[in-house]
Amino acid sequence: MTTGVMSSQYAKLQVAQEDIKGFQGAEQHEHQRRFYEVCMVFRCKTSKFVQDPDMDTDVTGLQEADPEDKKKMELWKQRREAILRSLQNCGLHIFCYYSRDRDEVLVKVGAPPQKLRDTAARMKYKLQLKKQYLNAYAEYRPDFPGRPERGLKDRRVISHIYKTHTEDDYPDSDAIFKTLDRINLINRIITSKDKDCAGINVGKLMYDGELRAFFPLHEAAIVRDLKKNKFEWFWMTEDFSNKLRDYFGDRIAFYFLFMAFYWKWLCLVALVGLSLQFIDLLVHTPDNITAIPFCILMSVWSTFLPYFWRRQEAKYAIGWGTLDLVQSLEPCRPEHHGDQRINPVTSQVEPFYPKEKRRWDYAFSVGVMTLVGSLTSCLLMIILYCRHNYRDHTPGGLWAFQIGLAWFVEFMNGRLTSISQWLTTRENHRTQSEHETAMLAKVMIFKFLNSYLILFYTAFFKHHERLFGSQMKCWQDDCFQDLSWQLAIFVFFRLTMSNLYEYVEPRVNLWWRSLFMEKRAFLQTLQTALNGSIIYEMADMSAAEQQSKREKYDEFRNFDEILLSHGFATFFAVTSPWVCFATLCASLIEIGMDMRALMDSQQRPMPYKARSNEPWSTAFDMYGVLAASTNILLLIFASDQYDNWTYTEKLVLFIYLEHMLLIARLVLKVVFPQVPRNVELLQLKQEHMVHRCLENIKVEQGHDFSMFRDHRVDQIEVFESDIMERDDDDIEPVLDLGASSKAFMHGFTEEKASWMSWKPM
Repeated sequence: MTTGVMSSQYAKLQVAQEDIKGFQGAEQHEHQRRFYEVCMVFRCKTSKFVQDPDMDTDVTGLQEADPEDKKKMELWKQRREAILRSLQNCGLHIFCYYSRDRDEVLVKVGAPPQKLRDTAARMKYKLQLKKQYLNAYAEYRPDFPGRPERGLKDRRVISHIYKTHTEDDYPDSDAIFKTLDRINLINRIITSKDKDCAGINVGKLMYDGELRAFFPLHEAAIVRDLKKNKFEWFWMTEDFSNKLRDYFGDRIAFYFLFMAFYWKWLCLVALVGLSLQFIDLLVHTPDNITAIPFCILMSVWSTFLPYFWRRQEAKYAIGWGTLDLVQSLEPCRPEHHGDQRINPVTSQVEPFYPKEKRRWDYAFSVGVMTLVGSLTSCLLMIILYCRHNYRDHTPGGLWAFQIGLAWFVEFMNGRLTSISQWLTTRENHRTQSEHETAMLAKVMIFKFLNSYLILFYTAFFKHHERLFGSQMKCWQDDCFQDLSWQLAIFVFFRLTMSNLYEYVEPRVNLWWRSLFMEKRAFLQTLQTALNGSIIYEMADMSAAEQQSKREKYDEFRNFDEILLSHGFATFFAVTSPWVCFATLCASLIEIGMDMRALMDSQQRPMPYKARSNEPWSTAFDMYGVLAASTNILLLIFASDQYDNWTYTEKLVLFIYLEHMLLIARLVLKVVFPQVPRNVELLQLKQEHMVHRCLENIKVEQGHDFSMFRDHRVDQIEVFESDIMERDDDDIEPVLDLGASSKAFMHGFTEEKASWMSWKPM
């Protein structure tokens, strides 16, 4: 097929789709339902300033494409049309149109109700049941009319058990699917290689640059409703949590639930910390008698926080049908490379990377992490040495060094995150979850060393120790006060500069992209970005195109920030009780900024299902144990409260308190199980209810004797014995007098011999 013919057919397809859009628009206005849930953005030109002879015939002022660009655009077009035909052939509805600058093709994808039902039945997709069925989740099964040869006795009608998500008295046939369900099913049809699916490797297309974006479309009415209830984002009531989950999916709902749970738990220690801070100001040092009860409180609080959050997770997971979620086989990451082999599970060809090579990659990562960690530690110690020796000769004195140290820590945190990303990518993990877990391990080690090394050194090693040959001493000879001021600078810097950076970064990125895409002057684009004019320039774009220009949602970054702040709040709370209140304020600010970014400046993420916040819940659990141990060590070995004790007595007290915390955790697991008892009972009831609903089993309060009513048997015969039992293997006895006589004589002879051998004493 020639290029002209293909372009003509593509233009006819667009005209036909415009007619369909007008018809569907009127129908959509009447029935208030969406026809398209997902958007795909394909590249069609190498630049918006390059002319495509097939579609830019009436546009002037464009540059003529060179032969290499023409070849690339032609290849993109062939692949794009092949993908679009695949989507149509598997039963999906698509609507294609050009972007404002005609350098991209936006494709909206939807599915008819029957296609959704067929896919849900094939993949055993779980849908929510009605309230009278305990709001349980059961796999979708279509109604079965029954077989005529059996008199339709095997007929099963179960469509009435599924909950309809509409207020209409006569709901549509696809009302049993939430928007979340539609998106997941359409995503399955697009990416899976099952029957009647397109089997498109979306990740590979995006990695190669042919596909610019792949995201669910926003729903304006729901977005307005979520924005209107801003207070609910902070409090996270059950109804609002369900709304948020139905729109964004389990992962985002669990994140905001955790943030609400976290700041509520912070309120207690924040109020106590503020009260104790006034006492510290009166005595001019945090090293006083109030440190003992606050240390015990923080140790218990930091240890119990992750445990009770897991109980809260279980309560929401049972309501969302994910408590019994089984981990399925994840697809390969598009960056995953290796020898092409057949996967023994899916029987599909995919890259295979042997474990032997990955062990060497692990060894390389350990070596790089050791080297980078050592260099970072040395730089921190050099800054600390300079602060001690040159603070009197530097403008700003001690404050300048403390602020500079806080800036260095934040700067290195960003660089260490990039190094962790590079090392994790080099390890070539197969799935995204494995990649994120390995990434989290590296980031935790790097940032723990970079962010808390100075604080640990000040608390335990700085007092009257030598560093690079110089005698070190704490500020005013009080290491607790020295640590408190440095921690205050760290927390203040994170509370202000980090949030400012998070607010400015999307705008800077938008300006940077405009600098290269629009090819303007540097100062002109900078002024445009600062004035906010770039947002107005996007006003003439369609809603889908505007959403495609947004950044992707980054869950890892959000959890990473709150985990780092949690460490500052808990590790050294004994020396700075007020830091819990500062962390409370930072958490509330973080919720507001994440809410605004999610609704206004980020693409709507795929609503994947999840059981919990793992592996982040485990990370908070580890930080809780470290925080409890650190506060106890600070109290016993670094404070003046136990100066009269010997080192052995201090060590015994530390071991005793650690064992008491361990016993408290064990008792907590017995008294308050990780999955509450009422959740376990509800899960059992839901499983029983789902089994009865899917199998059409009726509940009878008494024994049902109806099965005997149609039988007309007057008498049932009872036999004397089991006549059906046959012992064919047993041998019938035969009378043999000769053998019996021999046996008798043999027994008599043995008895006589034993009698004769007996002698009396």
